[in-house]
Amino acid sequence: MVDQWLEVEAQNYNPAIAPAVFHLVFAAWFGKIGDIRVVKSSLERLEKVLDIYERQLMKTRYLAGDFFSLADLSHLPYTHFLINDAGRVDLYIKRPCLLAWWTDISSRPTWLKHLSKAFPHIFYDPNE
Repeated sequence: MVDQWLEVEAQNYNPAIAPAVFHLVFAAWFGKIGDIRVVKSSLERLEKVLDIYERQLMKTRYLAGDFFSLADLSHLPYTHFLINDAGRVDLYIKRPCLLAWWTDISSRPTWLKHLSKAFPHIFYDPNE
């Protein structure tokens, strides 16, 4: 199941979320303005993918089962940027199982530690 969900992420989730993140977040980092048409198309694709994730997460705590795995871990970067930097938590709030999953995986101590090291001016590790 882990391999299956890694494939879903690579072939469906990333192609849907990446353009939105590039145009909503990364473009601004480089002083550019993102293309709202690309964002709209990207988020429409992502909505469909998120519905599939919601259905899976109604059955299991994590994507590949009731254990945290690389399948979950691989979703952290782009999802973090979309929710925290682009402010699009609305896509997740309306899907309660998806939101619970995101809250769980994004609050893991190792992820928070990574954020504090990668972006020390924004994040801090409360355990340090």
